[in-house]
Amino acid sequence: MPDWRAEIRQRLRGLGLDPLREAAIVEELAAALDDQFEELLARGLSPADAQERIRAEQLSGHQLPAALTQVERPASPSPVPPGGPGPGGPLAGWLSDLRYGARSLRRSPGLTTVALLTLALGIGATTAFFSMVNAVLLRPPPFERPSELVTFWGTAPEKGLPVVNYPDALYDYYRHRLRAADPIAMYTRAGFTLTGRGEALRLDGANVTVDFFRLLGVRPRLGRVFLPGEDRQGNNLVAVLSHGLWQARLGSDPAILGRTLMLNDIPTTVVGVMPPGFGFPGRTQLWIPLPIQASSLNCWCYDALGRLQPGRSREDLAREIDRLNVDFWAERERRPRPAPGEEPQPGTVVRPLAGELVSEVRTPVLVLLGAVGMVLLIACANLANLLLARSASRSREMAVRAALGASPRRIARQLLVESLLLSLSGAAVGLVLARGGIALLSRMAVERVSHLEPIGMDAAMLGFAATLGILTGLLFGFGPALRGSRVDLTGSLKDGGRSGHASATRRLNDVFVVAQLAISLVLLVGAGLLLRSFANLTGIDPGFRPANVLVGRISIPRQIYPEMAQVRQMAGQLQQRVQALPGVQSAGLSSTAPFSSNDNQQSLLVQGQEPGPDTPIPVASIRRVTPGYFEAVGTPLLEGRDFTPADGESGERVAIIDESVARRYWPGATALGRRINTGAEDNPTWRTVIGVAASIRHQSLSRAPDHYVYYPLAQDYAWTLDLVVRTESAPFGLDRQIESELKAIDPNLPFYDVHTLEDAVSRSLSTRRFTNRLLLGFALTAMLLAAIGIYGVMARNVTARIREFGVRLALGARPAQIQELVLRQAFRLVALGAVLGIGGALGATRFLRALLFEVNPVDPASFIAAVLLLTAAALAASWLPARRATSADPLDALRTE
Repeated sequence: MPDWRAEIRQRLRGLGLDPLREAAIVEELAAALDDQFEELLARGLSPADAQERIRAEQLSGHQLPAALTQVERPASPSPVPPGGPGPGGPLAGWLSDLRYGARSLRRSPGLTTVALLTLALGIGATTAFFSMVNAVLLRPPPFERPSELVTFWGTAPEKGLPVVNYPDALYDYYRHRLRAADPIAMYTRAGFTLTGRGEALRLDGANVTVDFFRLLGVRPRLGRVFLPGEDRQGNNLVAVLSHGLWQARLGSDPAILGRTLMLNDIPTTVVGVMPPGFGFPGRTQLWIPLPIQASSLNCWCYDALGRLQPGRSREDLAREIDRLNVDFWAERERRPRPAPGEEPQPGTVVRPLAGELVSEVRTPVLVLLGAVGMVLLIACANLANLLLARSASRSREMAVRAALGASPRRIARQLLVESLLLSLSGAAVGLVLARGGIALLSRMAVERVSHLEPIGMDAAMLGFAATLGILTGLLFGFGPALRGSRVDLTGSLKDGGRSGHASATRRLNDVFVVAQLAISLVLLVGAGLLLRSFANLTGIDPGFRPANVLVGRISIPRQIYPEMAQVRQMAGQLQQRVQALPGVQSAGLSSTAPFSSNDNQQSLLVQGQEPGPDTPIPVASIRRVTPGYFEAVGTPLLEGRDFTPADGESGERVAIIDESVARRYWPGATALGRRINTGAEDNPTWRTVIGVAASIRHQSLSRAPDHYVYYPLAQDYAWTLDLVVRTESAPFGLDRQIESELKAIDPNLPFYDVHTLEDAVSRSLSTRRFTNRLLLGFALTAMLLAAIGIYGVMARNVTARIREFGVRLALGARPAQIQELVLRQAFRLVALGAVLGIGGALGATRFLRALLFEVNPVDPASFIAAVLLLTAAALAASWLPARRATSADPLDALRTE
């Protein structure tokens, strides 16, 4: 081995260094040159060539004395400070950092590739979810001044109704007296059958009051909206079309205004076409004026909208409506008004329209955005640990830069630039991945938010990705940059960059790992709670058997079938024809099938248990069904009998009730033979209970069953019917056969909204299912990243202590004891992460309360399972480093010591 000391002393002569300091530097540089000499020999150079190369690169000229002059003595005044921007100005300094950073990343292709993929996935997923949050929650709906728009309902808690829609009479009373909101409007969904233009087509429509479009501030693209006076029966035979209907069905005909369309066999004049993208409520295809009967209380079925006046709040509107309700009923029933100063009981709910439109997806979207953000934080912690390890291996490089005059601030800036270059590159790749994620998320959001158009890439998304790239670069790069800038010149040059982690670096590694474990536990607990909730939901008995059941709707225009007897005849023919089709086990019709739209609730009276004057009257959902319906839908009769053809118009008035009604009014006794009435309180039509059916859940498995009362269709009326068909196997292609049978009866009756009952139940769970799957995926990804993080930290710690372990083995320690020592250190990190994670989960799970079903947000089983799973994964990841610690060679350790 060459002795470099004499040559180094010769280079340092004339610097005037302290003798002890000079001796230390000579020893340090000689050790560094020895290391370099060994490296060159390992590459295949001869000893002579290796010495010549070192002398040429390291010991020639005046580079070394000049560098040490900068370190050992104050630098002389200079217009450009050491490590400053240089002659090209600040921009040249940043460009130099960028070029150096790119070269440095290219020299570590493995680390760069792993970091890029991690960042691309994390930033891409977070950006995709931000795009949905921006489109769904941050972007206002396409109405004029949407912050002023509200929707409101009444309440009837005494009847078990959290919200109640309005009838004609209350709307007419409000619109002439309300001051807090002006204008107000009412609407209700409606269906229309378009005929006379080829095959009959069912359209989704809405009946709206004449102020509807003015309230929303939406102007037509063609023509006009409704005029005052067109809300009277007979004057309302005008229509405004959606842009989509005008394009798809009417060929974008500019001369459509004034043309007549046959809607439900009624000539209706087109007066306007709305602009693209407008379809409120829902995805309405046309609007018809809602005829208002100023004194009618028959249909409590209208949704209400209002525009708040300047300076008025939602609370002001609710109080004013409550007062008007008192006045309305006092006038209508000719009773005295309350004394002045007596506030009426609160009974009105007022909510922002914009928030109500996205209420179904708000919580799931925010939960998933928070979850994907947590996964990104864990990824950043992993990258920070990687860069800390890399900065430790680059300590000699940083020492040389410091020896050449670079300040700690300049070194930190260089390392931060590398991190930012890495994170922004990851953000660019993540944008490409985000496009695919947006397509998936867009489909889910568009299905549930009526005013939402498909989500695409826009300036907000690009800006968010760039901002996220910068923030993540600073987040995972700050710690390594800070550690890398604290150069121990003596130690780094002496050890050649091969020393183990400093204790401060190890502590920082441990902090990142504990944070990863804590965040992972929060996600695991959340996923566990949602999975338990979903299992509870899917275990609910809906009260019917959805397998192999096809449902489709038929709307019968009253102009063609003015008499209910005609409807019954048509329904009977259709049921017979469908029942005869191959593979059909049973068929029936109902005014509303389970998990279909529409509901009809009426007051329920029980003979002998009539409520007193101050006792609230309960309500029940009314269904008109044909014989065979219960068999077709799979709802068992628990007592009594089904309807038969004998239960016709001329027969005794009968009814079937569900189990909840029977338990409420006749607990422990039979309900058969009892008499009930719905709707009319003054002149009731009493019906005899002939059967008790199982309670069903309608539209949501998470909602408790309503009271249900079934009437035979032959004794009541319904012009909209759901056909329910049970088959021997999956009903593929049956809809086309049914449509043919229906056309044979009446070619102008469309068969629409066709679906299987299994699909309807599944769709009701789709938001929960989608949320659960993504959150579980995020939780498992977080756990995997945390396991990788603790593996990396433990592996580096074992490498740093390998000599210590060798000495322990040489002194008689058993391999099992060494392994236990390493695993105990890992367990301490896991325990600390679990404690912090449990605390975080206790605070975070309250945001999941709206998504849970029959599960406590602090469910012990979910917490324990998450802790055990995370502990097992972390200890499994630590097992390999622990095994490696037992392979330390005692002889090498003793020889080194």
